[in-house]
Amino acid sequence: TFTLPRLVGLAKALEIVAFDRPIAPEQALSWGLVTEVAADGTCVERAVGMIREKMTAVSLNSFAAAKRLMTDSFHSPFEVQPENERRFLSMCGDHADGREGIAAFLEKRRPVYGRGDKGESIPE
Repeated sequence: TFTLPRLVGLAKALEIVAFDRPIAPEQALSWGLVTEVAADGTCVERAVGMIREKMTAVSLNSFAAAKRLMTDSFHSPFEVQPENERRFLSMCGDHADGREGIAAFLEKRRPVYGRGDKGESIPE
């Protein structure tokens, strides 16, 4: 009841609930309910592949900050968002992953981000 209307709009969310029809994978993709459709029997394999391919190449700290900013934007006024972005950008830049990203950029190489650093994560 919280996420569905935000993804597809109130009218479509009510239709989904009222008629309880199966949603075809392609329809779920076009409505924004999923981000990718995998071939039958390959869902877990594809998910693990995506994690290995993409998520290990990004800073989890920066990803957590972006996710937090986006979810908070639903209950914050627009005027607050630039200040929140500035604050989180500063925190990410001061984090070990931020320093690694800058160093990698300057050295023209791929960054190698740390994993599981509990001491420098995005605050609750």
